[in-house]
Amino acid sequence: MRPSRRFAILHKSASARIHRLRRLAEMACIRPSDQFANANREISWVAIELHNTVSNFARAFFLSCTLNPITESGTRITCTHTVSSFIDAIDLAMKACRFSMWSRASGRKNWQRRDEPPWHQPATLIDSSWEIGCSNYASIIAAFALPTMVFDHLPKFRNFYAHRNDSTSANAQSLALQYSISPNQHPSRILCAPAYGRPQALILDWIDDTLNVIELLCE
Repeated sequence: MRPSRRFAILHKSASARIHRLRRLAEMACIRPSDQFANANREISWVAIELHNTVSNFARAFFLSCTLNPITESGTRITCTHTVSSFIDAIDLAMKACRFSMWSRASGRKNWQRRDEPPWHQPATLIDSSWEIGCSNYASIIAAFALPTMVFDHLPKFRNFYAHRNDSTSANAQSLALQYSISPNQHPSRILCAPAYGRPQALILDWIDDTLNVIELLCE
């Protein structure tokens, strides 16, 4: 996902990817029990790719803010801190979010992607935007005020699918009770179950929450 001077372009790119994941998740969640292997594979893909999309969007959104972009409502975004390049922008994000590493680097700016702060966490975008003085800072705060746990809980399921061991499984299963879902089942079955009082699967709620946050950020 690339930075853009128009949030509408960024929004369209991110939402298109996420809607494709939603369609796959819908199919996985209605598979009969004897097709669990297929459902598990599909939910695994959805969880990992949703996590990646959130990270890539947040990073692209932050870099876009340095280009004085236009929001979907027509507002021009400005920054009080002069940022001459994406390299400088990432360096300022490192200063805001990984100050200890940044301070030890003694002026280094050629950060590797693995060095960068965790873009899937709202705090990374919030703190980085504050560091460069984004004029839409209040809107960013408001977007992440949406009542959802997707940004906290999705990474634990993503880690399970990436590593598949007893520890990552237990971490994912431990979240189920917060949604009144039985924890004594496979993480994929948890994601395909509805939270208490909800008409659709938990993973679909998380996908919809992600779409809503992205829309609020770009509007």
